Amino acid sequence: MITLSFSKSILEKLYENLLIAQRLSNIRLYRLAQALIWFAERIAIKEIAKRMGVDAKTIINWIKTFMYRGIDWLTGQHYLGRGRKDKLTYEQKLTLTRLIKDGPEANGFHCGIWNSAMIGEIIWLKFGVTYNFNYLPSLLKKLGFSYQKARFVSDRQEEEKYKAARKEWVEITLPAIIKKAKAENSVVLFGDEVSFAMWGSLSRTWAPIGKQPTVKTKGIRKGLKMFGTIELTGGSFQYQQLLAYELKPKSLRLLKEAKLPIELLELLKGMKNQKYATKQLFLTALGDLVGEQLIINYQSLILQYTETSGRFNGESYVEFLRQLLAYYTGKITLVEDGAPYHGSNIVKAFKLANVDRLTIERLPAFSPDYNPIEKLWKNTKKESTHLKYFKTFEELHNSVVKTFKTYMQDASKTLCVMKQLREDFAITA
Repeated sequence: MITLSFSKSILEKLYENLLIAQRLSNIRLYRLAQALIWFAERIAIKEIAKRMGVDAKTIINWIKTFMYRGIDWLTGQHYLGRGRKDKLTYEQKLTLTRLIKDGPEANGFHCGIWNSAMIGEIIWLKFGVTYNFNYLPSLLKKLGFSYQKARFVSDRQEEEKYKAARKEWVEITLPAIIKKAKAENSVVLFGDEVSFAMWGSLSRTWAPIGKQPTVKTKGIRKGLKMFGTIELTGGSFQYQQLLAYELKPKSLRLLKEAKLPIELLELLKGMKNQKYATKQLFLTALGDLVGEQLIINYQSLILQYTETSGRFNGESYVEFLRQLLAYYTGKITLVEDGAPYHGSNIVKAFKLANVDRLTIERLPAFSPDYNPIEKLWKNTKKESTHLKYFKTFEELHNSVVKTFKTYMQDASKTLCVMKQLREDFAITA
């Protein structure tokens, strides 16, 4: 019977590999080295197999392979089972991170968007290394990148100035607004405008594989425009739909079919194709033309067939400010963005006339993320317009208003979009 034995140097290398296996947490290397050490200690193959939980044939194969390939066989096991060895060094990864942050144009590309093919080309050009394009997203995630949508920042101001303005808002301006509101027992409102398209909005949803979901659309480019505010402490929600008024030929035809008196219809023809920015302007012009008594009797019918989508402008914004002053009895601090019409002459005059009750605070430029009502608009579209078909403008209106009414009935739906803000300033209802 032939007996195999290992030299002292081989045995030392086996113990060395055993320690390496422990340091690398490499179970396979540990089992191979330990089995060979036991074999060198004259432990029976069947006993080794029993200890390892394998059959004797496996142990024999390990011994044969070791005798044929030597200690290099174990050395080659050091990183097996621990994923592929990185093609890029640590320093190369740092360089790649910097290149990606610089943007495609800074690296000689005409396109402003990074994609896997472009990044793969940069890696090959700079480091002479190739990657499968399907693996590159995983590599980019490990480097701290994610695939995300960009946002606009003003090109009229320096980046440092922009950052300083945002920092001042968070650390100085907003805390002062909240402190003053508490002292005066006034309400803090966050206001904004929003448009909902009649053609609906698309979103991700679960659907059978290979069958992309479809949504009908009328293709009518008409939008429902709204002003809105949410109140920081109690979460109350106020909104106003922007409506303009115009007597189109179709309006006159529909009013005739609705049995509007002929003499009144003839008078209304004098206002044909004239557009009025607000209900009050329209009713004033209507009263001057036909008299107040006729307006009282037929006002709702006339308004029904003359309403059209309004515009964001100074006149419509003043109407909304009037509504806020009528709803809230005390002082109001309104946080608004820098929309051009906020500084129009008619708005300035209204704010000045109501300065005793209405204080305006302006958000930093290009900082919609500091206005919590933006999140409410996102939630509204999710509930009201995503993947929905609107045959008529009225259906869109009803869907949005239905969601708005839930905000007015359940303040938790508005408070949730201000959760972090309220926690930061220890605000309770």
